[in-house]
Amino acid sequence: MTTQVTTDTLPRVHHSGPPLLLPALSYTILVIAGAVTLGSTMASPHDAAHQGAAYVAGIARATIWGSFFEFGSAVPLMIFVATIVSRLRFLRVRAAGEVIALAGGLGAVAMLMFSALSIWSLTRPGVADTDSSVRLLQALGFAGGGPGFAVAIGIFIAGVSVTAGLYRLIPRWIMILGIVVAVAGELASFTLVYWNAAFCIPVTRFIGILWMIAVAITLPASITTGRASSEA
Repeated sequence: MTTQVTTDTLPRVHHSGPPLLLPALSYTILVIAGAVTLGSTMASPHDAAHQGAAYVAGIARATIWGSFFEFGSAVPLMIFVATIVSRLRFLRVRAAGEVIALAGGLGAVAMLMFSALSIWSLTRPGVADTDSSVRLLQALGFAGGGPGFAVAIGIFIAGVSVTAGLYRLIPRWIMILGIVVAVAGELASFTLVYWNAAFCIPVTRFIGILWMIAVAITLPASITTGRASSEA
């Protein structure tokens, strides 16, 4: 005799890891704090040159705190990346997308840290004595936190969105949103040759936050174990 066992009677196993929403919200808060603090101090690579020491001295406090928030945002992002890749593996995802997501996510974390440290270096004694050193560090800070970060986070978002979407672990609209954000991230690379492409950077960064929160809320944290039916 065959006894049908429904999924309601089968045991469920929960993923051993932090809830995704916690690092997603922490990252969001730090990104916003960094954007507000650095917003009035950061110069684009195409702005006119500033007077080195005098300019940096006037924005030193905002620069220090802004770089601190940006550097700090890399920590919850790293936790989010590691946790979501672990969650996908827990949900029995076996696809290249999870590895692509991990590579892109860690690249984005590295770019954030590099950008923050470049900006922070502006405030070190003697560094801003010449305009050329100021412009160099500003350019490196923008490159890392701008197109460098956008391209890497786009790869991460694409890896998670396509993989989780095809396995039907997230709603279809989140998968589509993730693909759109990922495309914007890759288009941000054209900033290196066409400045107007820089508008893709904030699209990737801030719409990407909405994607992160949506995935954190909807991606399952548990899975049913056992067979769907058993013989008696």
